[in-house]
Amino acid sequence: MSVGNEVYLSPHLKPVSVRALAEFAAKCGSLDRRFTPSPSAQEGIAGHQEVALRRPSHYQKELSLTIQHEGLLIRGRADGYDSHTNCLEEIKTFYGEFEKLPDNHRQLHWAQAKLYGWMFCTAHQQANITLALVYFELGEQQEHRLDAHFTRQELEEYGKRLADIYWQWQQQINTRQQQLAQWIDQLAFPYGKFRGAQREMAESVYKAAATGRVLLAEAPTGIGKTLASLFPAIKAFNKTPVDKIFYLTAKTTGKQLALENLQLIATDNAATPLRILELTAQEKICLEPDKRCAGDSCPFARDFYDKLTHARQAAYALPLLTKQSLTQLAHTHQICPYYLGMEMSRWVDIVVADFNYFFDTSALLQGLTREFDWHPYLLIDECHNLIERARQMYSASVARSDLLAAKRLAPKALQKSLDRINRLWREALKPLVFNDNQLTLLDGSPEKLNLALTSFTNDYIKFLQQHPEHPVQHTPVQEFFFNAINYLEKLELVDEDYCIDMQRPLPKQEILTLRNLIPARLLASKLANAHCACYFSATLRPAFFYRQLLGLPENTVYLSVSSPFDAKQLQVKIAQHISTRYRDRSAAIEPICAIIAQQLAEAKGNYLAFFSSYEFLQQVEQTLRLRLSTQEVTLITQSRRMSEQDREAFIDRFTREQNLLGLAVLGGAFSEGIDLPGDALKGVFIATLGLPQINPVTEHLRQRLQQVFQQGYQFAYLYPGIQKVIQAAGRVIRTQDDTGYLWLLDDRFAQQDVRQLLPDWWDVF
Repeated sequence: MSVGNEVYLSPHLKPVSVRALAEFAAKCGSLDRRFTPSPSAQEGIAGHQEVALRRPSHYQKELSLTIQHEGLLIRGRADGYDSHTNCLEEIKTFYGEFEKLPDNHRQLHWAQAKLYGWMFCTAHQQANITLALVYFELGEQQEHRLDAHFTRQELEEYGKRLADIYWQWQQQINTRQQQLAQWIDQLAFPYGKFRGAQREMAESVYKAAATGRVLLAEAPTGIGKTLASLFPAIKAFNKTPVDKIFYLTAKTTGKQLALENLQLIATDNAATPLRILELTAQEKICLEPDKRCAGDSCPFARDFYDKLTHARQAAYALPLLTKQSLTQLAHTHQICPYYLGMEMSRWVDIVVADFNYFFDTSALLQGLTREFDWHPYLLIDECHNLIERARQMYSASVARSDLLAAKRLAPKALQKSLDRINRLWREALKPLVFNDNQLTLLDGSPEKLNLALTSFTNDYIKFLQQHPEHPVQHTPVQEFFFNAINYLEKLELVDEDYCIDMQRPLPKQEILTLRNLIPARLLASKLANAHCACYFSATLRPAFFYRQLLGLPENTVYLSVSSPFDAKQLQVKIAQHISTRYRDRSAAIEPICAIIAQQLAEAKGNYLAFFSSYEFLQQVEQTLRLRLSTQEVTLITQSRRMSEQDREAFIDRFTREQNLLGLAVLGGAFSEGIDLPGDALKGVFIATLGLPQINPVTEHLRQRLQQVFQQGYQFAYLYPGIQKVIQAAGRVIRTQDDTGYLWLLDDRFAQQDVRQLLPDWWDVF
């Protein structure tokens, strides 16, 4: 065993923090995800500083300690040491009553303190030491102290026991990673050889890993882009700094496609040393949705950390951890599948997840990347969706209807602060003038209202400190609290790339929104923690638009891969006599229906027709039903609030039936991410240019984009619209054997600035 800085000389040691070691080997008890007030990072730092200021001048602050045990390099920073009393302190900040701190939290804190004591005594050759847990209550600025005296031998035995637990686990990881390196060296492409366009993309993906750069790849449908991204990224493990792959996508279908390709790569699932995890949203994997996420309510949360050792071992033995396999493990070990998945994200090679797991403001994979100093390869599937998703992630709103619901149910102690918010909200409304859309832009978030929201969140935290079991936690009061917290956190991000607006759908139902317009800066700050990345989609034109709004670096490599499809496969026609501009829609209904009816009569099969809105869809539907009444065509329509099961049933009909006409909204669930090859889909009609609705927010976005990029109309309206059109049109030709029809039902598709954005392989006439 070694101590001190000399341990850094060995390149073979596995670094592990004291905190991570203690949480892995000493954490016990149940999950408890009920909201409990806890200090922010800034409050914690301030609390530590306050305690240190109360100490004598000889007190040593923040002692860096390291120790080697077996193949581990354990390191951390002890909070303080008093040489006169030979006392090493571990400081914890908190809110509330000291006596109500959970026992399992206190046990974990003692584990950290004992590890530091072992490291300190070994480094300084001390025979004994006093350890102190100092709990500093931030509200009253009061210290609560627990002292215990230990010999060096006691601490060494304890520290080695925890370190041995971790080392046994780490040895499994080391063995598997050695096997993985050999397996990757021998790994062959599943189909023997790449297709031409697929090879071009795969080579670029590998080069991005080798150079630590970002690749922006326009990879059309049919080239096998999922496989072309995953296979070279896996190969990069052995020859580049890449040590994790995060495959990120916006849709469940994208995750499923990635998992299918990973299974194809790792054909011998039982023997492969590759470890893959699918992360699923909590509401989709929870086994007890009607119970609180706490040990006294949910059996899968009860004694979670005591069950975790065996569940983690069983999970690690499985090459592929999907939603289904995590659920099965959960039932076997009576453990929460969602938090088991979160735990396993630390130990796998590849994580398949939604965008938000890396790019959100408090993303799991982002935090783990920083904590463990990973060098991940980001594979961003259908990256065109990330722009709008990021805008949503970095925006926040508070609704007056939620405020009033909270007021009705709030305890008396919280009524005053909620009344104040409501009064200041009414004052903020007085000077506002709403347009026809009942929306108006604000110069800034009302300062007095911001202060009132802050005051309420503070009052709510204090209330829960005093009444930790109060039923208010299960009412709209807590929901409004979380919305207020989120709003205030996002307020810290607001700059010129935001706008602030007030909507008024109905009186007393106003919504105040911090709306992100250009997410580039915030996305770039997340991307900076990755070793390299490949952003890819079937259509990324123009590349400048995506590079700028996605926040990609200047040295980003752009690749445009040729489509494997031939113009003869798709007949593309523009109806130049139709305008679907808002003012012309009534006149457009009859000619649209005439074209659809004629096409269905001439070439029978399944078709999809896309419209700009539900309102326009319903108007066309009425006329279509009359026109098609004499034809053997079944008309089905997308509804406003279709569940996931309803959407699956809608698409499933295309694989089982013929002569279907599906009416859907462009940009919705059916315009991308669905695969209908062969006879499942014969053609598509698109009766819109896909341009976003003109309103004050979109116009402000246009002005801001004009100011920054000198292409306001194109960035705000044209490029996003055409992207949706091409995605919807891409449902027709899915393989090189497919043939079909595409009708673009608007005269603007013939304009040169629009036609140049359409795929090169289309033969438009």
